[in-house]
Amino acid sequence: MKDYIQLEDFMFSEKFVDLTDSQLGMALQIVNAQFSGVYSLWALLPPQERDAKRKLCINYLLAWQLATLYPDQAILGSGSGGMPLKSKKIDYISLQYRDVVRAAGSGVLDMLTTNEWGMQALMLIQSAPENYMLHRVRM
Repeated sequence: MKDYIQLEDFMFSEKFVDLTDSQLGMALQIVNAQFSGVYSLWALLPPQERDAKRKLCINYLLAWQLATLYPDQAILGSGSGGMPLKSKKIDYISLQYRDVVRAAGSGVLDMLTTNEWGMQALMLIQSAPENYMLHRVRM
């Protein structure tokens, strides 16, 4: 995947109501600028798997950004008003997120803990092989 994802690639559009193309486009531009490094992650994987992970991660980041910018238009995505999301309870089900270990001063990555979509993106970013300094050894 050489190009950035397009508006029609957004996987979670049904989780938002009354978003304009302008709002979606602005949020996508912000995500592409802030998280341009996502397009270089998973480079060690086969192309189809690599591209699928990149697309999924950008979609989670876009949903996170939209829920942050337009919280009243998000459906089923709980946010925390900018505070890290630690747990959630729906009826009789309680969910508690494990602490996500991040390097001190990770800045933007810390912000991802403010809603469910950001947490999913953070887990994808942190699980990328590039974060483990894996190198292919030639024999």
